[in-house]
Amino acid sequence: MNHEIEKMAGFLEITPRKIDELLGRYDQILSLFKNVEFKKKSNLYLIGNGSSGEGARIASFLALDLFGKVPYCITPYQFTHYSYVALTEKDIVIAISQTGTSHQVVESLRLAKKAGALTIAITTIANAPVAEVADIPVILPECKENVDYKVVGVLGQLYGLWMVILGIALANDYINDKQAESYLLEFRDLNQHYKAIADAAQQWTYDHIDFLEQFTKLTVLGSGTLVETAMELAIKSIEVQNRFSMAVDTEEYLHGICAADPAGNLVIMLADMETADYSKKVYESIKAFGQPVIYFGHNAPEGNLSVKLLDSKYFSTALFFPLVHGFIVAWAKAKDYGADGAKVFAFYQDRLKVREEVKK
Repeated sequence: MNHEIEKMAGFLEITPRKIDELLGRYDQILSLFKNVEFKKKSNLYLIGNGSSGEGARIASFLALDLFGKVPYCITPYQFTHYSYVALTEKDIVIAISQTGTSHQVVESLRLAKKAGALTIAITTIANAPVAEVADIPVILPECKENVDYKVVGVLGQLYGLWMVILGIALANDYINDKQAESYLLEFRDLNQHYKAIADAAQQWTYDHIDFLEQFTKLTVLGSGTLVETAMELAIKSIEVQNRFSMAVDTEEYLHGICAADPAGNLVIMLADMETADYSKKVYESIKAFGQPVIYFGHNAPEGNLSVKLLDSKYFSTALFFPLVHGFIVAWAKAKDYGADGAKVFAFYQDRLKVREEVKK
């Protein structure tokens, strides 16, 4: 087995334990924001690249419902070149970076501080540049992992961001103590299902490996927050397998992309309890058109990957990360993928100097 995939499989195994450790600090993390003000004229900016950006967009649904306003979910480049000019001292900027060294993320916080906005950094390393710049650093050592294909940190930082949003909401009376406690219980319930879903995804993949190997391309569909887990699956497929993959909102797929039928393409649909009825209609339509398609999620059609999901208004997306990562890990283990992605990362990061140094 490729060394990076071996490490990735190890982190897949320990993720529920690490998330449980993180949830053990729930009250501590929420208390970091007891003096933070979020006013009617305040705006919330969520900044991140890659899986951090995925987490920002997923968490924005919770922030929208709690605060009654749409957060700005943008890349560090967009923020540092355009959006920062609109900041006021009433605003809050949250930057997410697992390593804490991304230059554009650090620069985003520097510009936000100059504008007088409150800055928050979510990272895994206490002395990382983003932590040193931020007004409130939120350090998640539980999410630190020495692997190029991230697993623990992808989900752990999402939980961390949910906690930050809940902490701000609690401090400003958008929720009360009882509601905050109920969210923690929901998080714990979700985490208890992680291993069963990861195991089911891996076994399904092993059972269908010859079918999967027919395809050289993947198109992954999802609606709502599942657009972001579709992106995670597509990115991991590219990183680990060097397989051309793309993620598309299900409705956007039906507004034009469905007309493309490249040779060797497999459509993968992700569906939770909220989107299952609509997703099944799309699934049947894709099949009727003659395109290869599989379905992952709630009450899947026979022969597809069906997983038991919880009825969670904001957080059911958390249950799709063990599905996505289990699927990718099993496929890579079965066919010995994973050798090239880390080399490509190292080439681009070294050439473009995208990282800042961590002080010793």
